[in-house]
Amino acid sequence: MGLKVEIRMPIEEKYKTLYEDEKATYLKYKDPDKASADGHEADAEDYARKMVERAKTRDAKKTKQSKPTQKSKGGTIKKPAMAYGGTANMKKHMYAAGGQVTDNMKGLKALAKKRPDVVKKMGYNV
Repeated sequence: MGLKVEIRMPIEEKYKTLYEDEKATYLKYKDPDKASADGHEADAEDYARKMVERAKTRDAKKTKQSKPTQKSKGGTIKKPAMAYGGTANMKKHMYAAGGQVTDNMKGLKALAKKRPDVVKKMGYNV
């Protein structure tokens, strides 16, 4: 059981080396004819300072804690189940949004009591 030890360079040293690297890069690629009144050294320092500030803000954004996303608890989303809407004409009716079916065959049932042969010719089995 060994302990893992992570060695980190202090933040200021990290930015110090970045500052020196950016300054050296600026001086390496700058045209000597386009120097400001103070020369390239002052321009290089300004550029390096800007790059260090950018790195600091970038590192600050990386360390910022974001809110964890909420996980869904119900599984997959399902279609709403069909609901029983009642019985009409001797058939069960199912509706997605609920609802109720009305039986409009009261007259046909009354006719079936008096004349079942006519109702059978109509195609109903009441």
